[in-house]
Amino acid sequence: MVTHLWHVEAKKATGKVVPGMWVEVVKSGTNAPPVIREIDEAFVRKYGIKLLGGCSLTCFDIKEVK
Repeated sequence: MVTHLWHVEAKKATGKVVPGMWVEVVKSGTNAPPVIREIDEAFVRKYGIKLLGGCSLTCFDIKEVK
């Protein structure tokens, strides 16, 4: 199975998440970018910070790492 690594960086302040904070999300079996739930889980793992309820993908710069 092919895995894809995604670099997700905050570009807007949302709660305790400030611009420049970043996480990596690994997805297997699909080349689709991460969804907000996966990004939220990554922020909890790395920083112990949960995203705000109204936070959307537009708050983040999402790039696949080649």
